Amino acid sequence: MNPGDTLTGLDAQNHLWIVLAVSVADGTAVVANLTTHDQPGKTFCSRDCVVVRPGEHPYPSHDSCVFYRDAFLTRLDVLQRGLDNSTYSLDDPLSEALLARIQQGALRSRLVNQPVKAAIRQGLGQS
Repeated sequence: MNPGDTLTGLDAQNHLWIVLAVSVADGTAVVANLTTHDQPGKTFCSRDCVVVRPGEHPYPSHDSCVFYRDAFLTRLDVLQRGLDNSTYSLDDPLSEALLARIQQGALRSRLVNQPVKAAIRQGLGQS
């Protein structure tokens, strides 16, 4: 797995999950998913969310935002096992520009916890 890889199957709603950072040293990855932006009566996306529009990636068919509140650390072997047993499926990777925009949004977001931010910073070579 590499930053920018995307998967489906991690949740029952079949959201697109994005690998934001990988640490081979400790075998972890940070993942976050896309969800529908501006759902009537819902406040899934905060004012500091990153919106991904159709055409920026093949998966979203409508404006979507990165649901930073659900970003989490997971083990690389768990992701690989899910791919190996077809529980998860790989989708098209993000462009470098879109990945960078989403990573920077995660570092700015008030909804991302400090361990996740630290893992992203480490993946970007920042302290």
